[in-house]
Amino acid sequence: MDAAATRSTLPDALKKLVAGSPEWMVLFDRDRRYCQASPPLAAALDASNLAWLGRHNTELAELAKQAGLPKVWRKYWQQVEDALMTVQQQRKAEKRVHALPNEDGDLQLCEVSYTPICDAQGQVESVVSISHPTVVPQGLYESEGKSLTAAQLEAYPDAIVGAEMPDLTAASLAHVPTPLAAAASPLASRLPIPAVVQPGLQVHQTAEFLQVVLDNIPQYIFWKNLDSVYLGCNQRWAEMAGFNNPSEVVGITDADLPWTPEEAAWYLKCDRRVMATDTPMLRIKESQMQADGKLSWRETSKLPLHDAQGNVVGLLGTIEDITERKIAEDLLKQSEATYRKLAKQEELLNQISQQIRQSLSVAEIQQRTVQEVRQLFHVDRMLIYRFDEDWLGRVVTESVEAPWRSLLDEESQDSCFPEEHAAMYLQGRVRTIPNVATAELDECHRDFLLGMQVQANAIVPILVRDELWGLLIAHQCSGPRDWQDEEIKLLNALAAQVSIAIQQAELYAQTKQSGELAQQKAAELENALQTLQKTQTQLVQTEKMSGLGQMVAGIAHEINNPVNFIYGNIPHIKEHLTDLTDLLSLYRENYPEPVEAVEEFIEEIDLDYVLEDLSKILKSFQIGSQRIQQIVTSLRTFSRLDEAEKKDVDLHDGIDSTLLILQHRLKAKSDRSVIEVSKDYADLPLVECYPSQLNQVFMNILGNGIDALEQEMATGARADKTEPPTIAISTQQLPGEVLICIRDNGPGIDEKHRARLFDPFFTTKPIGKGTGLGLSISHQIVTERHGGRLIVISEIGQGTEFQIYVPLAHTPL
Repeated sequence: MDAAATRSTLPDALKKLVAGSPEWMVLFDRDRRYCQASPPLAAALDASNLAWLGRHNTELAELAKQAGLPKVWRKYWQQVEDALMTVQQQRKAEKRVHALPNEDGDLQLCEVSYTPICDAQGQVESVVSISHPTVVPQGLYESEGKSLTAAQLEAYPDAIVGAEMPDLTAASLAHVPTPLAAAASPLASRLPIPAVVQPGLQVHQTAEFLQVVLDNIPQYIFWKNLDSVYLGCNQRWAEMAGFNNPSEVVGITDADLPWTPEEAAWYLKCDRRVMATDTPMLRIKESQMQADGKLSWRETSKLPLHDAQGNVVGLLGTIEDITERKIAEDLLKQSEATYRKLAKQEELLNQISQQIRQSLSVAEIQQRTVQEVRQLFHVDRMLIYRFDEDWLGRVVTESVEAPWRSLLDEESQDSCFPEEHAAMYLQGRVRTIPNVATAELDECHRDFLLGMQVQANAIVPILVRDELWGLLIAHQCSGPRDWQDEEIKLLNALAAQVSIAIQQAELYAQTKQSGELAQQKAAELENALQTLQKTQTQLVQTEKMSGLGQMVAGIAHEINNPVNFIYGNIPHIKEHLTDLTDLLSLYRENYPEPVEAVEEFIEEIDLDYVLEDLSKILKSFQIGSQRIQQIVTSLRTFSRLDEAEKKDVDLHDGIDSTLLILQHRLKAKSDRSVIEVSKDYADLPLVECYPSQLNQVFMNILGNGIDALEQEMATGARADKTEPPTIAISTQQLPGEVLICIRDNGPGIDEKHRARLFDPFFTTKPIGKGTGLGLSISHQIVTERHGGRLIVISEIGQGTEFQIYVPLAHTPL
């Protein structure tokens, strides 16, 4: 057969072999295009939703990018192309590791072997790839699903993955060619195995071709008849079994091979199961003793083989040497166990550190430490021992597992503890005793430990500010124990954390004590300041009202004297005027014709008008003097200097006298209209109170209402209001008390200011317009002096109302 015939025949034969293979196999042509893939691998490639058959990997990578597929697909096509180019250039087999998502989106790492098939001239005719699962580092797994994350795949160099290998049935093998005519090897024609032709090799017969294929693939291949008698194998399997040539294997059984009796019996059992049930057994992991005496690990798949009618006539076995993988898995498990233990230790240390940052409870931190360490190290008892004076001490925290007794409540002081040990611990000494019974110890100390059921222990010091505070101790009571270095390191780290917690708690206690003392002093100063401020407010307001009262009383007194003099003489003047008028009338009657000079003077002064007007003037004098007397009475009523003690009074008099004093502020002015006052007085009984103080309250509240209305009118804020500026005063008798409401329809008070209205020195008025004492004093007078209530109700734009509740009977707080 010439080279051209080989090129035309070889791909067709290989395509049929690959198409029937249960392995993850693919055949590439000389242009590195996909010719054929086995069903399992085809299912994985179909998951990309790309028509891959007949396409080049570079083309597929570009199509994956245009379709917006995950980057792992583009990476896969590019990596396969790189591997194929390397195999073509070097004309030798290549191994890679790829990752590939399947139809479920899961990924797995597989080791892929690329084997070149060359023609007679040594040119690569095609390439066969075979994939096998490989060991995946634990760090690449995400949760228990054993699937890889996208980020992890980005970081991982290569991978390929496929679906599970399907069972090999008669239907799946029916199309596999059967060209081998040799009677000694009737099953070889059905082997679904890729072929490898080395450079320069001419293929003349299919049987020879298949044997070359079998001898060059990386797996171990064998096949048996229905009696489990070997009918053939490849070169690798023959050498593994101790033979020089595959032909030496024909006719022997597993009992003739260097297997143990147990291994031979297991192989026979598997053979019978596969052929009896016509069901493959795939990827069986087992150990096997080779002819050279070395123990190896194998992954074996056994598949039933059929004749043209579909009857089982034997089985095919493929073996993958996974010794290196098994060793790697074992090492990985050991490393993983070590890593997990270290991670657990690191996690515990982080948890304790986190707890120290979040909690200031030393007892809680200590208890958590001994509990977690006991469980992590599987020790019988974990405790913290604190020193007292004379190097005696006690167990302050403990975690113990049954049936070992607790030492927490025992007087377990080590009287044998020498002071030189303290010096060693101060230097950071760590002491471990693997076996108390055989260790070099003082008998006193040995008896002390055995009395606590201790067979082995580990001790690390707890140093606080360079002083030996106590010890962190692990007790093994069930027997001796060899302490590991990582265990001692963790104990040291935890002892340091406990030390930090102790120092932090002590510092917090000191800070808390200082804070409490400072808070106490601050409270005392605050109380003193409030008392001083309150006293100052009272003095200022008392002095202010006292001065005002004295001034009002003085004015009233000074006015009252001349007014009384005038008012008292008006009747006499009126009487004298009447007499003079009567006299003039007599003159006119008796001397109707006066002298010319008198007549002229009478006409000049218009005597009749004078007499009539003089009477009116006297009446005006009388009315004016009465008004002055009323004003003087109101002034004296407001000042109440003669009523410093409580007294039953009519509150309406106090309100009216206050309005009289403020009358000048209610009148219209050039820049504003009059402020109207409406009264709605109920029939109130007399109220026992301090009259002058309540008048002071009325003055402050009415004055603030006038101020608010004046300010609103001055700023033009009342332009949108139709009602005139008004102060409405109403009174009402309630059970046991009276209510005085004083309301204005001014701008109202903002919510943030209402809460501070009664604070001393708080005012919303401009500088120089208010002291901030009026409402504070008013609140004090109503609540403290009279046992009443002073409530303010206000909203922006809705005006302000003050409600003054005064008990009928005086009950000061």
